[in-house]
Amino acid sequence: MLTILRALPRRPLTRSLASLASSIASAAPPKPAPYGQPLPSTHPHMLRPGELTLGLSALEYELRRAQLMSGLDDGSVVVCVGGRVRMMSQEIFYSFRQSTDFLYLTGFQEPDSAVVLQKDSSPRGFKMTLFVREKDPDVEQWDGARTGTLAAVEHFMADEALPTHHLPSYLRSVLPNARQVYSSHKPGRQTSTRRTTKSILEYLAPNRSDADAVASALSSPGVRALGPLVQKLRARKSSAEARLMREAGRVGGEAMGKTMRFTEPGRTEAQLAAHFEYACAMQGSERQAYVPVVASGANALAVHYTFNNCRLNPGELVLMDAGCELHGYTSDITRTWPVSGTFSPAQRDLYQAVLNVEKACIKMCTADRRTTLNEIHRASVALLGEELRQLGFETRHGELEKILYPHYIGHPLGMDLHDTPMFDRSTRLEPGHVITIEPGLYVPTDSRFPKHFHGLGVRIEDDVLVGEDEPTVLTTEAPKEIVDVEGACLGLLEAETERAGKGKGKGSEGRT
Repeated sequence: MLTILRALPRRPLTRSLASLASSIASAAPPKPAPYGQPLPSTHPHMLRPGELTLGLSALEYELRRAQLMSGLDDGSVVVCVGGRVRMMSQEIFYSFRQSTDFLYLTGFQEPDSAVVLQKDSSPRGFKMTLFVREKDPDVEQWDGARTGTLAAVEHFMADEALPTHHLPSYLRSVLPNARQVYSSHKPGRQTSTRRTTKSILEYLAPNRSDADAVASALSSPGVRALGPLVQKLRARKSSAEARLMREAGRVGGEAMGKTMRFTEPGRTEAQLAAHFEYACAMQGSERQAYVPVVASGANALAVHYTFNNCRLNPGELVLMDAGCELHGYTSDITRTWPVSGTFSPAQRDLYQAVLNVEKACIKMCTADRRTTLNEIHRASVALLGEELRQLGFETRHGELEKILYPHYIGHPLGMDLHDTPMFDRSTRLEPGHVITIEPGLYVPTDSRFPKHFHGLGVRIEDDVLVGEDEPTVLTTEAPKEIVDVEGACLGLLEAETERAGKGKGKGSEGRT
């Protein structure tokens, strides 16, 4: 082979590579992109034709708006304001994340934006006016492109797009004639009557009087909160959303397995967190879904321990609660594994007890069972109690839920980590709901409990898509069975995965 390579003429080979590179470059869209977010024309390696954001079409966003407006009275007006860039310190800003309800309705990912939907008698059924930042060459020289009003109409299906600072005057003309107004910033129980609305509008308004007038209008008793209406839509995921959440679960699950392999005595909790984040980012994750819990040893007794500043010791367990955000949807995964690679007998017993309960609760996540989150939680308490009795625990009244299992079984999941917070736990689960199932046991150093379990904390969490008669675990790539967890820690599972991958033909992998 070496002889053959030496015989090949080098110049034609160089030309061939140069020609290939040139053809790729000529086919690539020009840089910089003219818009403030990726679109199929500027980022074809990310978005397919017809998609507005990764995995979601412009039509899907239109159907969401139509579904929202179809349930409102004629003459109703919806006002939904997007997010702002938040500062860490002085002029150091956090990475921008769009307001969830605004993103759900528009797909528009730039800050300082708003949308007004007015129900009317048109064939569409409503008018959509999008408020966005104007094109500004001086600002864009520093911060990059803005989409602007013309492209907002072209790409985001708005009937009209206006500069953001026109929003207060536009609302002043629209709100007096509205039959009913729904606002995304209607003050709630934890906010003052006018302060919240005014603070949102001040950065949109060219002068204080405009902000005062609109704040007063949106704070009137007749204005209703938009959040409950949008959250009701968000609670049931479409097939496209389910695919995105499955992908987020896959990315997070694979990262969890890689982090198990990375774990060894002497490393730190922070290094495990960094390894997980890196593995997710390399698969396209834009950010972590939340500050991760990496709790080694007795640190796991604090349910939301996030200091992540201790060293891993031989013989300990490490509990990791982490997830990624991928294309606007989150994963939320918890696994517990042995730092040294194998469980001790006590660790194994406690882990298996939690695993048994988790798997039983997942089986309840179907519509045909007509069950609720509250019922699943009560079942988890009863099942954990039985598992503990088999392990020699003699719990008294209240000790299980107050000490050993102090948290709830799960929560809705979607665009936000604790998605649709107004979701009623007594609501029957329906196809399209996505929830977490996360039982845990945390045994303090206390003479009331068997000594060999003292200082152990175990939690296992998966993301589950509710089906009609069968649940779908979205995070199945995260090792969970004891043999798989130990295999991942020792590198055995990784080797098996590599062997399986070599057996696949080309083109067998595709974007979900």
